[in-house]
Amino acid sequence: VGEPAAAGTLDWPVRGDILRRFGPVGMGERNNGINIGAAEGTEVRASAAGRVGYVGDDLAGQGLTVLIVHREGWRSVYGHLGTATVRDGDDVQAGQVIGTVGTTAGDGRPSIHFETWRMRGDEPTAIDPLSVLPR
Repeated sequence: VGEPAAAGTLDWPVRGDILRRFGPVGMGERNNGINIGAAEGTEVRASAAGRVGYVGDDLAGQGLTVLIVHREGWRSVYGHLGTATVRDGDDVQAGQVIGTVGTTAGDGRPSIHFETWRMRGDEPTAIDPLSVLPR
């Protein structure tokens, strides 16, 4: 189902090959985002303006992660970064560099893990990033 409110709202954090897609990955697990391959150290940019809600590496299996809170209930999550250049509470502009591509995603090559979430009342719902990013 398309998210018309998101059309043109979010942009690619980094351009590269889609290494893993959104959805079930077997064994009852699911990928809540996509993995995008790019050269190690490539700049990762905020998909939209917002406020940094989390920076850290204590989320299991996510590596160094930045979460940005956007308007209209949107959240974007950037996992497996090599470095982060923002801190909790920072206001960021769309396209601002927030970090760099790292090597911890386990894709056999440098990549980031990217998730887009939309609040439904108090419940965050994972949305396939490919359904809201420009083609």
